[in-house]
Amino acid sequence: MNDRTNTYSTLDRDRVLADTLQDVIGHLGANTAMAYLLADDHTLRAVVIGGAQPAIYTMPEHIDIDEPFATAAAYRTGTLATAGFPTAAASSPGMRLASRVPFPYSVVSLPIDTEDDRVGVLTVVWVPPRAHPLPAGDVSWLHNRTGALARTLGTLARHGVDMHAGALPAVLPLYGRAATRRPGTDSGWGLPGHPGSAEVSFMYQLHQLAAELNEATSVSDVMTVTRHRVMAPFGATAFLVHTLKEGRLWIAGHSGYPTTAVRLLHGAAATDHRPDAHALHSHTPLYFESRNNLLQDYPHAVEDDLEATVHLPITPHNQPLGVCTLGFPRTRVFSPEEQAVAMLMMDLLGPALERATLTESARQLAEHLQKKLLPRRLVEVPGMITTARYLPAASAAGLGGDWYDMIPLPGSRIALVVGDVEGHSVDSSIVMGQLRSAVRAYATEGHTPGVTLTRANRLLAELDTDLMATCCLVTLDTTTGTAEIATAGHPPPLIRASDGSLTTPGLPPGLPLGIAPDTPYTTTDISLTPETLLLLYTDGLTENRPLDASPYTRTLLTPPLDTVDHLADHLIDHATAHHTHHDDIALLVAHYEGPHAGPHRRINHIHFHRHDLNAVSSARQFIADSLHTWGLDDLIDDTRLLTSEIVTNALIHADSDVDVRLREYPDHLRLEVHDTDPTPAIPTPITLTLDTNQHAEHGRGLLIVDALATQWGNTPSGRGKTIWVDIDNHP
Repeated sequence: MNDRTNTYSTLDRDRVLADTLQDVIGHLGANTAMAYLLADDHTLRAVVIGGAQPAIYTMPEHIDIDEPFATAAAYRTGTLATAGFPTAAASSPGMRLASRVPFPYSVVSLPIDTEDDRVGVLTVVWVPPRAHPLPAGDVSWLHNRTGALARTLGTLARHGVDMHAGALPAVLPLYGRAATRRPGTDSGWGLPGHPGSAEVSFMYQLHQLAAELNEATSVSDVMTVTRHRVMAPFGATAFLVHTLKEGRLWIAGHSGYPTTAVRLLHGAAATDHRPDAHALHSHTPLYFESRNNLLQDYPHAVEDDLEATVHLPITPHNQPLGVCTLGFPRTRVFSPEEQAVAMLMMDLLGPALERATLTESARQLAEHLQKKLLPRRLVEVPGMITTARYLPAASAAGLGGDWYDMIPLPGSRIALVVGDVEGHSVDSSIVMGQLRSAVRAYATEGHTPGVTLTRANRLLAELDTDLMATCCLVTLDTTTGTAEIATAGHPPPLIRASDGSLTTPGLPPGLPLGIAPDTPYTTTDISLTPETLLLLYTDGLTENRPLDASPYTRTLLTPPLDTVDHLADHLIDHATAHHTHHDDIALLVAHYEGPHAGPHRRINHIHFHRHDLNAVSSARQFIADSLHTWGLDDLIDDTRLLTSEIVTNALIHADSDVDVRLREYPDHLRLEVHDTDPTPAIPTPITLTLDTNQHAEHGRGLLIVDALATQWGNTPSGRGKTIWVDIDNHP
């Protein structure tokens, strides 16, 4: 502000500094220039920053006079200091470039010495770095211009103008003389002929990128934003983002790259013979105008059908996280301004990718712990076919209170359980685990469903929690078809008879567990006919609408789908197809075949430890022995081959114990292999998500399964998955 007693003010000082920066940028063809003055805390603070956008937004605002930067060295020594030039002779010894600036540059600094004092430093920056040292004539001109500035500032100081830096710098867009564009650099930024239009366009894209990355919650979201806000603005036709993990580069997302190139690059060692790895390790972006230029430096680069490529390191907190590659079908030259904005984009992309990766890792850990509370596999009972699905809420952190269970009981009896503890928290999961154990223990003791829920309710009331829960418990005698049912505030099971009719048993609803400790729960008996289907579910399947009242129920259940697995998948797909599900979903489907298993409903199974070296050969022998006993010798060869492929895949890639089950039907044989890894072992192309990418190659051996099986699929369960295969058995 002006002092009424003085003719001049700091505003005059700053105008003189701005005029000097304009002259320097114009005469030397620089990108940016800064005027630093000494602050009260004895650091150098920028008073005026001028130049082209976006580089002006990255310049250091304050510099300690003891730091190994050219600006500080010029102030300390009183002489010209340089850094970032291609030859050591052109740069001052011991100088470093500021790590905050996200792109390489050359810098020259001169002290500003008035007659009475050294007041600051004039610093000039070139982006990209100069290919040659500053000519002697330009150095002389810069000395003279800085000297003239110092004399003017000295005069202002003698008139009482403060020469100490303030808190905030003035930032000026100074475009200087127009740089001659090389062929291939006209990328369509802004409107030609309008000064500053390209620069404002740069900043617009940066703003949009930052805004959209702030809303991205997953790695897939980040990759979608990268495609729209990094690949597209530069006119690239392909992009690929790698993340570094254990010395290898794994693809987090890609678009426009040939499948062959993607497969060769995914998971390959991050050695410096790769341009992307070299860019990451050196923290230096690499720009290749043509394929020939790339092959000169990296003769073994993967063939990707692209003419020009750019490799931009992603280094949040100055740590190597990954690299973003942009590809172009024609020769492409990046202007200095584009190089600056590209690295500013990586500055934004890095933290967003890091945050999304950590969020997904935390959610995966939570889901893994949650699924540990669910049954590892469903019980096999002659005369009954079952399957289950569990899907955590999309908005939750992988935790919830829904569960299902199957409990074997004496005398060909089985208990089916589905429950729901309120909330989506750690407490919900803990209470769910306690309730599941309680219900299992009481049912195993032989109590009826009503008594089991009554005891579980008392237990929940004694726990240190305010959470309530609902539950549906069904026990079924498979020899008679008699079912006993009790519910505690939970939707009753949906029953589909063999004729396709849908009913729900008339049950007293009962209070949810945990409300009144002395509440009694009653048991209702019903009889099931052969080929009856039971559906037990939590309300997340229908978003709080009773399933039997939903308008799509008959469409989903009539006519019946061919397997309980297909039906379960159909229900889950329909529940999540048109909106994000905000509640957990637990679904248990049981097909009661009838009281007598008969000669065509035989079951056999075997279990293998994850480190059993003889598992595959033992599984083959198990298949041969079982089918020979059943008189199905014609199916031994194909079934053994299928078993070898699936068991090998499970042991190697799932790294878990493996259960092999063989079930006979009148017209086909079903082979089931269960492991504890929920990742689908399906030969799919590499997609945008890191986890899917890492496992995509794992299913390649299953192509033989597709060739030999009548049909096959992947059934997710609470703790893993079951690969099932059907083989025709026509007499």
